[in-house]
Amino acid sequence: MRIMADVEVINLLLPSFNMKGKGRSTKGQLSVGLKPGHRDDGPYLMVCTKQHASGQFFKLKGNIEKCFSKFLSEGKATIRFKEPPNDICINKADPVQLKALLNVLRSAFQGVSLDNLTLTPLAPVTNKQLDKLKTRLSITNRKDYPITTNFPTFLESLTVNHVTMKKIDSRILKLRHLRVLDLSHNSLHTLPDSFNTLENLAELNLRNNQLTELPKSFCSGNLRSSLKLLDIRNNKIKFLQLHFCDLQGLVTLKLDSNHLVCLPAYIGCLRRLKYLSISDNKLHTVPASFTQLNLETLDLHGNPFLDPDQSSVIDRLRCPSLQESAGRSLLKHRVPYTEEDVGHLMPYLASAHSCLCGGFCFQSHVHYLSKMDMSRVAASFTALAQIHSKHAPCEAFLCSKKCLKYYQENPYAVIWRNK
Repeated sequence: MRIMADVEVINLLLPSFNMKGKGRSTKGQLSVGLKPGHRDDGPYLMVCTKQHASGQFFKLKGNIEKCFSKFLSEGKATIRFKEPPNDICINKADPVQLKALLNVLRSAFQGVSLDNLTLTPLAPVTNKQLDKLKTRLSITNRKDYPITTNFPTFLESLTVNHVTMKKIDSRILKLRHLRVLDLSHNSLHTLPDSFNTLENLAELNLRNNQLTELPKSFCSGNLRSSLKLLDIRNNKIKFLQLHFCDLQGLVTLKLDSNHLVCLPAYIGCLRRLKYLSISDNKLHTVPASFTQLNLETLDLHGNPFLDPDQSSVIDRLRCPSLQESAGRSLLKHRVPYTEEDVGHLMPYLASAHSCLCGGFCFQSHVHYLSKMDMSRVAASFTALAQIHSKHAPCEAFLCSKKCLKYYQENPYAVIWRNK
C-alpha cells in the first residue's frame, strides 16, 4: 500500500552533535512492501521524496518505538523508529489512508501476519509519480497548458498567465491543497459558482482579465476566512455587492483600475484588512463605514472625488410605501429570492441603500455627505490629487431620524450594524 503526504525525516542524533535538521517537510510517497534482497526481514516502510527519489527504507518488525497519532483526524502522525533513530513526521495526508497505514505498521511491528495484504517488492518512484508530488507549477505559454494530463494532485501554488483563458478549468477547482492561484493576464469574464470549493486558497490574483462582477458564491464557504489576498486590478468591475464584505479574512485588497462607482456599504466590517488600493476608479465618495477600517496603507488617487468641504444633509424621509416596507423586510432578513420570484422588482431591490444599523432603505432615506480624515483610517495613504487634501467625502444613507442623530453624534463610532 502507498499514500501521498508531506513528509519530514528527522535524525534524532543531530542534537547530540549540536546540529539541527532543515525543519521543512516536502511532498513524498510512503509505501509498505518487501525490500529487494531482504525478503526474509519482513515488510519495510519506504519514504520517497524528490530529494530521495531512490527511497529511504525502515524495517518494521520490532523496529518501531512509538506512533504519535493524536492528530490523525487532521492527517498528521509521527512514527519513531529505533534503527536508524529517525522520526517520520507525516502531514497533510488523507486521514482515512493514514489510519490504514498506521494499522498496517502496528501489525508489522508486532509480527502479525499480513496475509490479507499483498506485499510487493518496493521500487523507487518513477518520474511520472514524482510529477504528482509537485507543489508549484507555472504556465506562461499556451502550448505548455496540460490538455491530456491532469494537474499534479498536491499543487499548492499554480500560475497560469498569458494563455487567453476564457473560463476557469474545472480541474483547477479540484486542487484541494491549492493555496496560491494566479490567473492574471487572461480573458476571464466570469467566475464559476463552484469557486469556493478551493477551501485552502489564501492568495488569488485575477489581475488583467475581463471580469465585470464577483458572484455571491465566491464570498461563501471557507473562502470567507481562508482568503487573505485578493488582486482584481485592471478588470471591468462596476459594483461590489454587500456579500463581498463576508470575506472576513482579507488582509490585502487591490481594486485599482476598474470601473467602480461605489464601494460596498459595510466595507468597514473587514476588520483584518491592512492594505487597500482603489486607485484609478470612478469613486465620488467613500461609504460611512470606511471610518472603521484600520489600515497600514491606503491608495485612493485617480478617483473623481467630490469636494469634501461641500457637506450636505438631504432629508427624503417619508412614510414608506408598501413596496418599500416589503423590500426593506425582504433584504434585512436575507430572504432568498430569484428573478423568477420577484420579476420586474429585481432592479428595484438592487437599488436599495444600506443603513449602518443593518437596515435598508429605498426612496425614503436621509442622504448625509460629510468629510472624513484619512489619517484616522490609514497610517500611510496616497494624497488625493484632485482635491489636495487628507480628507475624502464620506457618504451615508440613513433609514430614520434615529440613525441620523446617532451618526451625527458618533461619526467615527463602531458600526452598529445588526448581523
